[in-house]
Amino acid sequence: MEEYKLVTSSEIYFSHGDDRHILIMKEGEEIVGLNFMQGDELEIFLEQYSDIDHDLTDFYNGVKYYLGGITELDRVNQAIWAYFDYKNRKHERKYGFMRPQR
Repeated sequence: MEEYKLVTSSEIYFSHGDDRHILIMKEGEEIVGLNFMQGDELEIFLEQYSDIDHDLTDFYNGVKYYLGGITELDRVNQAIWAYFDYKNRKHERKYGFMRPQR
């Protein structure tokens, strides 16, 4: 009997605690693509967030060995929070705080 191995897969998860949809693309056991969207609108997620966020994916693959969590999805969620915080801080440094105009 021939053995078969899953080569590529795409999975979408919804994290109720984090209120986000998460896309995880894999080749074998290795994550090769990630994306996410805050909110529970699956239709919008499928229309606008089904492509790989390469920056997020590179960030995850750079920090995955430093993350805690029991499951891979826990670690992905931690990386998304850290990435989101990093991007916000980077934006604040570049542009400063946005102040309302009078």
